[in-house]
Amino acid sequence: MKVKTTVHIFYNQFSWQNEGDYTVYSCKLEDNESRTYVGEQEIEIEVPDDYDPCAQKIAALEKHKLKVMADYQKTVTEINERISKLQAIEYTE
Repeated sequence: MKVKTTVHIFYNQFSWQNEGDYTVYSCKLEDNESRTYVGEQEIEIEVPDDYDPCAQKIAALEKHKLKVMADYQKTVTEINERISKLQAIEYTE
């Protein structure tokens, strides 16, 4: 299947480079000291007819789930440490 899309072409040359190169973006960005806008062009991209994004979406969600679970566990550990420190304080009168 062929998909038509518009791309925006930029010339990039950073201060450490002797020569620049061209980069394609899906949106038009502002010019800056290292990136200048060349123009836009409509292109046609060949996408496999049987392309199904579900497997990639599931993998991304699984990765996100692992990160959320790790963040949760880290937070619970920090809370438990704070509770332990508070319980270890001796009260003197």
